Amino acid sequence: MNDSKALALSPLITPFAFTIYAYFADISGFNMDAGILTFIGYFLGVAFASIPVAYLYMFFIGYRFYRLILKKKKVNFFTLTIGGIFVADIPMLLIWPAAEVTGSTGFYTTFQLFSFCGFMVGLSFWVLLNYDRMRGTEKKLTEQ
Repeated sequence: MNDSKALALSPLITPFAFTIYAYFADISGFNMDAGILTFIGYFLGVAFASIPVAYLYMFFIGYRFYRLILKKKKVNFFTLTIGGIFVADIPMLLIWPAAEVTGSTGFYTTFQLFSFCGFMVGLSFWVLLNYDRMRGTEKKLTEQ
């Protein structure tokens, strides 16, 4: 798969990553205590809100980061996943001083949530970039 298709598809993992993290962090509504319909409603709300934001991040910040590491010939698993974390945390780093001054306790959970979503987008981008190579390796292994 080429990089433009991978750039277009990888932000679609964001609502799933958000929901998985929220479930394991026991965030109200995502922990299934209120029922499956509440969970589905929250998931759809997260999907409608996060996918446009993920695409904005990907095309304005993530694409520039990708072109930078492509130019330096450093495209690998680590640069894409750690870069995804960094790209997702840029807005959090901008509001961090205000959160420290106000004593906000939810900032660190939000920071971890954004980091996990960025990691998952970077991971899915790496998998999509290497899909053809991984599929060829799998075919070679099954033919033997």
